[in-house]
Amino acid sequence: MKNYYDQQLELELAKNRLTTLKEKKKLYFEETQPKSKKINGVMVQSSIVDNNKFLEYTAKIEYLDDEIDVLENEIKILESYLKRMENTLRSMKGALEKVFVAKYIDGLSVKQITMRVNYSKTQVYRYLSIIQQIIKNGKKWEK
Repeated sequence: MKNYYDQQLELELAKNRLTTLKEKKKLYFEETQPKSKKINGVMVQSSIVDNNKFLEYTAKIEYLDDEIDVLENEIKILESYLKRMENTLRSMKGALEKVFVAKYIDGLSVKQITMRVNYSKTQVYRYLSIIQQIIKNGKKWEK
């Protein structure tokens, strides 16, 4: 399981990539549209679009649409996962909260956690197991 900040970074990168793909799609779409020019003060619209270019850009747009769909689904999953982590953190108190923050927010190893919270390795592993079950089941912790 990744730590909270890694998940946030991954989500931000996915959102940036989505913005880039949508901008590319817009550019390709504009290339498939007829162009207008001003000739002697009169606006003339050309309906001639190079068929090869049109097909090339249409294929690129279709490819980008598929990538955009995949990325939008990935973003939904990442947002859902982050929300579950946040809800889990809010529901925890005491030792579980300390271990959760140390592991998933600060990204510490089990050895580092034992030194920080002054618990045995066994206790830390037990708390991590409980935390993973809480995250997996999406339930709040009740003693």
